[in-house]
Amino acid sequence: MRRKKGNNVINLQDSNLRLLLELLYAKSCMTRQDMAEATGLSASGISKLVGFLLDKGLVVEEAFISRRKGRRAISLRLNGDSVYAVGVRLARNYLTCGLFNFSGEILYSIHREIETKQLTETTQLLSELIGATLKEAERINAPVYGIGVSAPGPLFPYDGRLVLITDYPEWQGFSVKKFCEENFGLRTILEHDANVSVLAEKWFGGGKDCDQLIYVVADRGVGAGVYTNGYVHTGSQNIAGEIGHTTIKYDGEKCECGNRGCLELYSSSTAVLKEARQIWEAERPSGWSEQMTIDKLAQLAQAGCEHARQLLTKAGNFLGIGLANLLTTYNPEKIIVGDEMTRAGDIWFSAVKNAVKERALPEVYANTKIEVSQLEIEPAFLGTGLLVLRLVVENVSSISTFNNVSS
Repeated sequence: MRRKKGNNVINLQDSNLRLLLELLYAKSCMTRQDMAEATGLSASGISKLVGFLLDKGLVVEEAFISRRKGRRAISLRLNGDSVYAVGVRLARNYLTCGLFNFSGEILYSIHREIETKQLTETTQLLSELIGATLKEAERINAPVYGIGVSAPGPLFPYDGRLVLITDYPEWQGFSVKKFCEENFGLRTILEHDANVSVLAEKWFGGGKDCDQLIYVVADRGVGAGVYTNGYVHTGSQNIAGEIGHTTIKYDGEKCECGNRGCLELYSSSTAVLKEARQIWEAERPSGWSEQMTIDKLAQLAQAGCEHARQLLTKAGNFLGIGLANLLTTYNPEKIIVGDEMTRAGDIWFSAVKNAVKERALPEVYANTKIEVSQLEIEPAFLGTGLLVLRLVVENVSSISTFNNVSS
């Protein structure tokens, strides 16, 4: 049994500092009194904590704002110029890299398609894109604290190693963390793309007001990021939320993970496009081609093509069963679905929600929001900077004053 640890003064201080910084991420700017009212901390306690953040350079004071009874108070905001992070979205078929400031804004980004499944191409692109981003950071005098990387799972963050990437055997066992730290000399954090996405939705998207939130990656693979009471639930080995490798069909086909009937074999875009090609080869439906896309299937389904409608409805049904299991297991306030399969349109998403409704307890379903991500920037990229910035937020006391402090 793991021994419970108490909180010393530094732990409590970091916890309260983290609370204030997260409030500023959510609200953009607040006064000291706003913070006291939102947290329940005393005015003197807030004053000391804010003073600490000002000294560190993470927060700056802005103009006076009017308050009740004609009083004026100083507004506080995050100092976006205090610290920066490099964020990397490593997907199966592309790589995106960007420079993030402390406010989570993207100042620079670069994107490349991954043409093959060979690891050498991937590492070459990592070197090229991260190198270009660091060059831009140097140009604008932006101090980079670390590199955050999101990738498909399962993966092990403690050594930054990819464990299983379906249909990409050369990637398995590759340590992204070791590669980046050896080549660029910056602390690197690797995290599951679903966990990164749920952070992005919590801080910038549809989950801002949720304490119990799940983000579901419906892409070439399937996974879930589970956010609960301030933290992403990862489990003891960081495979919590790996719903893509849960059994949805007990006598189904064999998956690369060793299991049978895995959810992503029936609901991912990989599975849908594989079956679409089989349909094309067997029947040559009007409007179809050998290389179909989710967007094209959505257009055909909307136009009345029965093959496309059935294919997308079936995939939606399977994913909906997976979501119903999430409702029962985690009881979230909201589930946000994102990535490639959301381009399948209303026919697909209606099938997802109908499958959940048929299988979940009526009251649970009625009180759980299920929606498609509305973020304009891909959450699995947008959240990569947060991996590093949260490290700063969670360890403020142990981090030295940042040099790039606004005057």
